[in-house]
Amino acid sequence: MKYIISETGEFPPQYKVLQEGKDGVWTPIFGPDPDLEDAQRKVAELQPVKKAVKKAVEPKKETPKKAPAKKAPAKKGKSKKTATKK
Repeated sequence: MKYIISETGEFPPQYKVLQEGKDGVWTPIFGPDPDLEDAQRKVAELQPVKKAVKKAVEPKKETPKKAPAKKAPAKKGKSKKTATKK
């Protein structure tokens, strides 16, 4: 069920806790109360406590690191020969 806190619109402020019915009509179930904290506490009491479900921790997927770019191999060609004197 859904619950909301509503202000009455009067001064000093008054707060009511409303519950949504099956037909969509909101009906007061608590208040009016001059203390907003009391209304918030009442809503917390009425709402069911949801148990936290722990999920299995998945290992982080590491992105593959790119290998550094290789330099193009040197072209093999005729090597320069130096003339030697005899």
